[in-house]
Amino acid sequence: MTKVRASQIFMRTVDKAVAAKKDLDVGVSFVDAVEKYSDCPSKKNKGDLGWVTDLNLESLLGEGLTPEHKGKIIGPIHSQYGYHILMITDIRMEKPSGTPGPFTADTPMARLRETFPEADSLLFAHFRIGLPVSGYSAEATLDSVCREHGKSGEQAAEVLNFLNTEYQKKTFFLSPQDLQRKMGSEDAPVILDIREQWERDIVRLENAKPVNRDNCAAILAALGKKTEIVLVDWKGERVSSFREWLQSRGFDRVRSLRGGIDAWAAEIDPSLSRYEIDEDDGYRYEDITEEN
Repeated sequence: MTKVRASQIFMRTVDKAVAAKKDLDVGVSFVDAVEKYSDCPSKKNKGDLGWVTDLNLESLLGEGLTPEHKGKIIGPIHSQYGYHILMITDIRMEKPSGTPGPFTADTPMARLRETFPEADSLLFAHFRIGLPVSGYSAEATLDSVCREHGKSGEQAAEVLNFLNTEYQKKTFFLSPQDLQRKMGSEDAPVILDIREQWERDIVRLENAKPVNRDNCAAILAALGKKTEIVLVDWKGERVSSFREWLQSRGFDRVRSLRGGIDAWAAEIDPSLSRYEIDEDDGYRYEDITEEN
């Protein structure tokens, strides 16, 4: 997989696109051209769109990207939304990987079952891998069990990815219904809303604390490492990097609201407003941490 970091000048008219290109051709810096011409929300980030896969840009470029594209300015390119001038600021060539999680092919079955008790029933229901009558031997690993059942290569990788995915669903996400029950208990979790301010102006979750780059350190300093934390975003798709960042700093009880604020409005409180984000138009969340 190729991951690309790009900056963009997005313009809605051809006249602005031509003027921006002329300025770039005579030596105006890309950042100055962004400030002068761009109609994209990424303007506040000097045009930076962050890291994306090259597939996200292929629809604009009509071709894939290679390391030789780094530093190049491409465009103007016309799309259904307007005109784009892109600068490729960095490119990473990454090997494809499976679903991240605690389990690998070498994970002993004893540890798999201890960590994820549901694994036995899931393996049988989805792959017809049954628990031996005498139980697994001490040497048995996920890979050896897969091979004993005629599953190797891509099939074994499918089993591994499935288990890690199901473990993530159980461990990393909290349903709106479960969060509602917890909110009324004595040990209610701390809810951190990682959305932008304009999103919170549309709809808020009761008792949720807004967190951003300015107040993140202060909020976390007031929490114990064993505090249960629930992260809320728009649809539950942005929280993984911030959750991993928290876990790397010792907060090991961090989960995400499944489906985000949108699922809460749909399943718990239909009176709340819902909204859409046109992510194809270059929208990018503000980063909370310096590392992200």
